[in-house]
Order: sequence, then structure tokens, then C-alpha cells
Amino acid sequence: MSDSNHNPSYIDTHCHVDLFPSPQRIVEAAEAERIHTIAVTNAPSVFHFTQSITKSCLYVRPALGLHPELVRTHGNELGRFVELLPQTRFVGEVGLDFVTADHEDRKRQLHVFETILARCADAGDKVLTIHSRRASADVIDAIGPSFPCVAILHWFSGPLRDLIRAAGAGLYFSVNPAMTKSIQGRKLITAMPQERILTETDAPFVKLDGRPAQPQDVSVVVTYFAALWKCTPEEARSRVHQNFARALGDFPGATR
Repeated sequence: MSDSNHNPSYIDTHCHVDLFPSPQRIVEAAEAERIHTIAVTNAPSVFHFTQSITKSCLYVRPALGLHPELVRTHGNELGRFVELLPQTRFVGEVGLDFVTADHEDRKRQLHVFETILARCADAGDKVLTIHSRRASADVIDAIGPSFPCVAILHWFSGPLRDLIRAAGAGLYFSVNPAMTKSIQGRKLITAMPQERILTETDAPFVKLDGRPAQPQDVSVVVTYFAALWKCTPEEARSRVHQNFARALGDFPGATR
């Protein structure tokens, strides 16, 4: 990628850096390529590792998470989450996952998510990347119409009516390579307002050609946007960068 200041860098708003075999290598590559990367975590107990390997980074930022699928086993870390929250501007992966039909598990997830939203609202300057699988309506309801932080719906897969409602509430959507390769994903991407779209990899879970995606693979999504929006890849990348800057302020240079 060119080092020219006139060429905006790529954006990866959702990458599980700590789940790669060599996390430091992923961080160093993203930093060298100037890829703005939000390094999400799945539980407060593993946050410090990601924080430690990104402490000298300008482009890779650690996010504090408590994944909804881990609430059953790690819900007791909610207090630790609240304690650690002042140490980062970035929050994720958090949200709801209603693949489970267990009513009690859903209640626990909702309690954790609502607590996280409330503490983030108190701070007022957080950026959240949010899981909403089979729970998009509940996630949008929990966030509400006047949430004072940046909320990004990661890998959104809900119905069109929920997408429209989320966009109306000022939420953002992050798109990964897997979404561009599915019929439903493409339908949703087409319906997303261009000014609300960001890019992600959800690496290493998303695969490309049989290998785990890496932050630089958001270029696949940008190329897809260019074809969809009938513009050049540079113009598509610039639009995503502008959305990111609008959401977060100057970056890098935004509060860590």
C-alpha cells in the first residue's frame, strides 16, 4: 500500500488478533500497512494481553470485550469489565446471540449487554463493535435512539426492517469478505446507507481461499464496494475512511 498521505489506509473494525497463532505478527503487519484495526477480545481476562502487544501501536487499538456466547461461563467477569473500561476507548466484542433457546441464558446476556451499554453511555466516548446474531431487534432496542457512543453492528445478518431501523438510529455496519460472498449478505450490503458502512475481517474466523483472513483482506470488501457503487477502489476506500473518521474523529490521534 502506498505511504502517501493522499491514499487513505484500510479499516478493520473487528479483528480477533489474540486468536491467531502469532498475534504479534498480525499486529506488526497491520501497523506496518497503516491499517486502522480494532483488536477485539472475548473476555476481560484476556484484554491485558492484547493491550500489551498493541501498547506502542498507532493504528492497532485494543478493545475490551465480553462475548455474548461466553456470558454463561464468563459472566462473572462483568465487574472486571467495568473496572477495565476506563483503560480503552474501544469495546468489543459485546452484544447478544440468541442462537440459544435457553431463556435464562438470554436473560443473562441481556443483563450483561445492558450493563455494558449503560457504563459506556456514562463515559460517552466509547466505540462499540456489536454482535447481534438472531437478536438484531433486541440489540437495537437495547441501544436505543439516543446512545451517546459509536455503535457498529458487526457482521449484521438480521432482517431488512431491522437494518433500516438501525440506520435510522445512527448505527454503523461493518462488512467482511464472507458477507460479500453470500446472497443474503449482498442483499443487506446493498440496503446499507453508504455513509454508515465500515469494513472488518472478523479474522481469523472468516476464511479466504482456505486460510484465515488478515486485516489487509478488507481490500476484498473495498473492491466489492467499488463494483457495487460504480466507482474506483480508491474512491470506495476513501468513502469508508471518511465514514470511520466521521464516527471516531481524527484517527490516528483519537483518544486511545
